[in-house]
Amino acid sequence: MAAQTNKDGAEAIEMENPSMTRPAVLADKLQDGDEALHILQTEFVEYSPEEERRLRWKIDLRLVTVMLIVNGIQFVDKLSQNDTSLQCQVAQYPTNYLMQRFPTGKYLTVNFILWGITLAATGSCKSFATLAPARFFLGVFESCLNPGFVLISSSWWKREEQAARIGLWYSANGLASVPAGVLFWAIAHINVDNIFPYQWMFIIFGALTVLVGVSLWWMLPDTPLTCQWLSDRERVIAVQRLKDNRTGVKNTHHKKDQVIETLSDYRVWMLLLAIFCHNMTNSLQTNFTGIIIKGFGYNTYQAVLLQIPVGVVMAATMILVGFFLSSKWGEGKQIFTIIGCYIPGIISCGILYGVPVNSSTLSSHLAAIFLIPMVAAAGGMMYSILAANIAGYTKKTVTGTLFFSAYCVANIISPQTFLSKQAPKYTTGVFVTLAAFIINIILFSILYFVYSRENAARRREMEESGEIDEVSDLANAFSDLTDRQNRRLIYKV
Repeated sequence: MAAQTNKDGAEAIEMENPSMTRPAVLADKLQDGDEALHILQTEFVEYSPEEERRLRWKIDLRLVTVMLIVNGIQFVDKLSQNDTSLQCQVAQYPTNYLMQRFPTGKYLTVNFILWGITLAATGSCKSFATLAPARFFLGVFESCLNPGFVLISSSWWKREEQAARIGLWYSANGLASVPAGVLFWAIAHINVDNIFPYQWMFIIFGALTVLVGVSLWWMLPDTPLTCQWLSDRERVIAVQRLKDNRTGVKNTHHKKDQVIETLSDYRVWMLLLAIFCHNMTNSLQTNFTGIIIKGFGYNTYQAVLLQIPVGVVMAATMILVGFFLSSKWGEGKQIFTIIGCYIPGIISCGILYGVPVNSSTLSSHLAAIFLIPMVAAAGGMMYSILAANIAGYTKKTVTGTLFFSAYCVANIISPQTFLSKQAPKYTTGVFVTLAAFIINIILFSILYFVYSRENAARRREMEESGEIDEVSDLANAFSDLTDRQNRRLIYKV
């Protein structure tokens, strides 16, 4: 084996077979394959586990921090206005298509800045004629964030690392509600002539969003291949270590065959139904929490402050579940953990539905409200399944379109089940939420069986075919094959 040194001092490994550094088998895949092949065709490095750990920590520190802050800010922004789900749904397909065609980081940055500008401008709206277009564009600019973060998560971390990282940035939905509750309480006390508190919310959070958005241009990279804060050697390692994911890094070709496969894959539709059912529970988890608490006899300011523990429980559960699934103890337990997250929700619904509301049962109802956000961790882990188990870049973006369309539809329907005449128990809404939990437990039980059976068949095939050489394995990993086409991909369960 010979070695050569690139301009960054990295030692590129040149096998005795010269096809290792410039393998024809990789060159054949360049036209339709993953962009990672462009760097792996010319460079292949040896690295130690310690070097990989240092690189992973560097990526975590820079990228997870940015995603956590951005997701938190947008969550707070959405708390100040919550009726953009229809516009979000309409924008899903075009925004996911554009996100595939253009650099992911830059596309997200532009949308985030435009979101902030529109949010700040909403503070000046005083009629439906001006408010309606503002709401429309808020929904459009919002639609790319979570799908984009799922793509980023699958392009930077190994499958066994993704649950913890997704859990961290997704936990912003809970963490952000803590300072948001205090800020909303403070803003509600602002008394300035001709400017109402709700207008200050739009202006303040819109300005903050724009400020952070501008910094994202330099802080949020598109892929490991073009990341400016990685050295040449680190870029190669960052891509090379993702080989066993078999889900690729980036492919700008929109492939019709992958679109057709997505629409005909029953596992995608089962996950789609699960996402829909999960988000049918959002009204009880977040949107109506304050209203329900007020129904227990608290005033508006007290209700806002009592929502802070809800955010703490939500964030803590997401982080703990994510790190558990990324540990050796959580291996092979992803679906079981999702099912387990629904148990506290079922208990909460039982209390809210069956226990009468009076002064002696107030603590029980508050406990139910503080318990139900544990369910949110299941949503984060569904994103982890999307990142790990859906391969083929077009298939992943189309699946993301379907996922977040289901999210938007559920968030349109869910509030309609909470009828004001049923306050403070909201029996219809609680019953629908309970039914959604039970349906998802059934769905994920079936998915566990389906994935496990397919994994067993694929393992038998690999045992019969034997090991393949490293070059062929690279070609397989980065050829932009879908999870159905790539028989060497093992589904996470």
